[in-house]
Amino acid sequence: MHLTPVLFELSGEHPTLPVAEVLACLQAESQGPRRLAQGPGYLLAECEAASLPGVAGRLGLTHRLGPYLGSCGLDELESTVSELELPEGSVCVRARKVEGSFPQVNTHDVVRTVGRALSLKHEIDLTAPDLTIRALLSDKVHLFISEQEIDRKDFDRRKVAERPFFSPISLHPRYARALINLTGARRGDTLLDPFCGTGGIVLEAALLGMRAIGSDIDPEMVDGCRRNLEHFGVEAEVQVADVGDIPAMFGKVGAVATDPPYGRAASTKKEDIDLLYRRGIRATAEVLNPGGRAGIVLPREVTAEGMELLEMHRQRVHRSLTRHYHIFIRR
Repeated sequence: MHLTPVLFELSGEHPTLPVAEVLACLQAESQGPRRLAQGPGYLLAECEAASLPGVAGRLGLTHRLGPYLGSCGLDELESTVSELELPEGSVCVRARKVEGSFPQVNTHDVVRTVGRALSLKHEIDLTAPDLTIRALLSDKVHLFISEQEIDRKDFDRRKVAERPFFSPISLHPRYARALINLTGARRGDTLLDPFCGTGGIVLEAALLGMRAIGSDIDPEMVDGCRRNLEHFGVEAEVQVADVGDIPAMFGKVGAVATDPPYGRAASTKKEDIDLLYRRGIRATAEVLNPGGRAGIVLPREVTAEGMELLEMHRQRVHRSLTRHYHIFIRR
């Protein structure tokens, strides 16, 4: 099995979620991937080259990715580039600084330096190049061929304000996608959201080719979820159900991803929120297949009887809300 070094240029929206998402997608799509290095705005990993389109098609918190060429200091840039062995064809060069890195450096100067060195062996074509070489300025200058780019505007077209039915506290589609990816679910797997609300997580799971299932105790939410799914042209099974009934209703599932309500009476039917969380976690442990993972977003850290916490990521939303992304595994 041949593994290729690949550089992932991360979005930087969160300090830990983008790296965790890439690693989870690599585990799901590639055989034997290995993390090699990481730093501000990037992750370097070895994986099967053939897996890259599948990985890129899943990611929500990455800008672009492609074969890694090397890293160097700014003073070594021209000599490093001149020694690169690239595939044949025309090239263009793009550069980007990770926020806070190389504050005195102009990226246009970096592009000119790299382009000058490459022009000795390759035609420079700024409109339709065969290869796009990117220089990411972080802890060093990292060079890679940009082969896959994530269309982040596609996620914005599905954000809450663009749906026929929405709740303003729903996860942004990029974070819903990342939560699903952290469960390790693959195309064809069954993924359940037992607090589906307006359906953002169910929508992303269906778009990833999973058998998406959603449930909610509020019939209005279920109806709105169905309208949203229809609007975006995807199919999923959505039912009205109390979270305690999901094991009997759905049987076993491969993964759970959910963002339960944070104490709004209309969504909890005035049930005590701590009791709701305990019942939801208990039902999640029961509905998961052994080895299945659950991504649960809550406003505080919790434990889960019957499941082991693998990782947790905190996201400060505002002064009174910090989301805790829990990733549990059913043993």
